Amino acid sequence: MEALPAVVVLILSVLGCGVAIYKSTDAAASGELPNNGSVGIRTRATRESLEAWRAGHEAALPAARKALQVGYLGAGFGVLGLVVLLATDLPILLGIIAPGVCQLVQLGYCGYAVSFANRAARAVTASAADAGTDSATGDA
Repeated sequence: MEALPAVVVLILSVLGCGVAIYKSTDAAASGELPNNGSVGIRTRATRESLEAWRAGHEAALPAARKALQVGYLGAGFGVLGLVVLLATDLPILLGIIAPGVCQLVQLGYCGYAVSFANRAARAVTASAADAGTDSATGDA
């Protein structure tokens, strides 16, 4: 029973991380969360401009949504596993398996989100640079 608090913390962590990842990405994509030094997908490309910031976070939304869904799954299976483990003689520490695996999957989706955001932000920056070049040379 001494492992019970650790399992509960992990269950809450996987759920909380999913919510934080999705909510911050969604807020940045919608413009509610401005380009800042603390929260959001902060790569060199996404911090170039407000347009790059928003485009990057919009591109990252599907991966962030998956991280949220994995958080729900991890918390649900974690609670279900905890109930089963409390009703049996199995070690309670087995309850970390489902939320622990889900936490690792969330980390993978975060990597995808950063990759998608960076690619979209670079595209916006490149198109802005091309537009600036065209106007400087007089090409339309």
